[in-house]
Order: sequence, then structure tokens, then C-alpha cells
Amino acid sequence: MIAAFYFSHFYAPLHAGGMGGGSAIVTSRSGSVRVVDADGHPAGADAHAVLRPSGLQWSAQRDGRLFLAFSNGVALALDGGSSAECLEFTQRPFGLDDIEIGREPSVSKLRLRLDHGRIALASNKLSPLSDLRIALPFGEVRLHKGSCLIEYDSMGLHLTSFEGNLTYYYPNSDAREYVTAPKRVRVSEQSAGRQQIAEASTAETLAPGAARLCQAAGHASRRVFFRPNAGTGQPPAPVLIVRPRYFDQPAIRPYTLED
Repeated sequence: MIAAFYFSHFYAPLHAGGMGGGSAIVTSRSGSVRVVDADGHPAGADAHAVLRPSGLQWSAQRDGRLFLAFSNGVALALDGGSSAECLEFTQRPFGLDDIEIGREPSVSKLRLRLDHGRIALASNKLSPLSDLRIALPFGEVRLHKGSCLIEYDSMGLHLTSFEGNLTYYYPNSDAREYVTAPKRVRVSEQSAGRQQIAEASTAETLAPGAARLCQAAGHASRRVFFRPNAGTGQPPAPVLIVRPRYFDQPAIRPYTLED
């Protein structure tokens, strides 16, 4: 059962061609969160705000959390004290016949950037033809399919694969590092210059809060369905999925039928 959440007036038409702009929705947020566009103007940050992600910058104070679901099935969780940006999000329009449970209905290109702090990503529906990359203060990560946690602090980069695998590309080089679940690696700026990891461990060494953030990203990715948009000239529109127990709640006020 689903509850429609459609803002057709919000969107500008897509450009002609094979790829157009994708969309996203804030599935939930808490605490102090700020969202600005490429010109520095405030953008939607409230729960259920519908966004055109390209060019948006997200930042959360220590008490803040932000969860986003993208129209290619990817979900992003921004932890407190973190800042990230969407550099690009394009997606090929898709029709009703393209929709299949557990699979991205088209092909997309999503490029994010982590400036500081911690983000979790879930991409279990991503098409093998799609491209999901995260630019980092040094190097870049490509997530193929699965879920991961990416953190940047004074010790360097911390890359954890919970499901699937990711690839870390060293800066200014063709060298790369494969991180397969449940592996966790740390790359310092110095070790990146030597094209080697500084430390390796497993996801089991993470603090409980870090693991929960990744689990929450996976939950956010399952909360939204996106309407087909082939031939409409609009980005996909989100439809929030309502838990069945929502409909078991008593009515707000009694209703009676009269003859």
C-alpha cells in the first residue's frame, strides 16, 4: 500500500535526449540540517521535501541527521557534523514496463562529494550500467552494488563495505583498492601517496552507531517508489510507501453514514 506524494508543479521540464535530471526526497531528518543550492540559496531540508539534487550541498550539525532517497534507488545518510554535495545526478527516463522489484528501472549517473564527516550509502537496486562515485578529499570511491560507510577525519579516509563491494581510486593514478564486504580500510593522505592502505580491519570493528547509520540508509532506500516518467518531460516523482499498520490506526474522528 502506498500513499502518493506528488509535486508535479515543482519540476522543470527535462532537456531532450537520453538522460535528464533525477530527483530525490528527504525521507527523514532530525536536528540542525542545512541544504543550499549551487548559488548558496536555501533549499528544502524538511522531511518529505522533494529535491533536484544536482548542485545541492548538505550539512548537518552535531545533533543533525539527514536521509535521502534518489530516483535510481540509491539512499544517502548524512551523519551529524558532516558535509556533502551532489555534483551531478542524471537518469534516463523510464516507463511502467521498466519497473521491476529490486532493480533500478533505467540507467543513471550519480556523483557525490564528501567534504568532511561521515555518510552511508545503500545501492542494492543499482543497475550494472549505472555509475555511482563519491569524490573524496584525496581519491575517489566507486560503489558498484551494496552498502557502505565512508568517513573522513584527522586520521584520513575510512572505507567500510557492509554488502557488495566498492573500489577506491588513488589520486592522480590508475592504482586502485578493492574493498569487499565485510572489509574496512583506512587510507591516510601519506599512504595514498604511496598507493597503499594504511590499515585494514572488518566491519565488526565499527562502533554500533556507525553500523546503525548504514542500516538506516538501507531502510530509507526501501521507503520510496518513483513514478515512471518516460514521455512526461518531468523527473520521476516520489511516492512514499506506508507501512501496513498505518491503516490499522483508529480514525481521527468518528464517521457515520446517513441515508
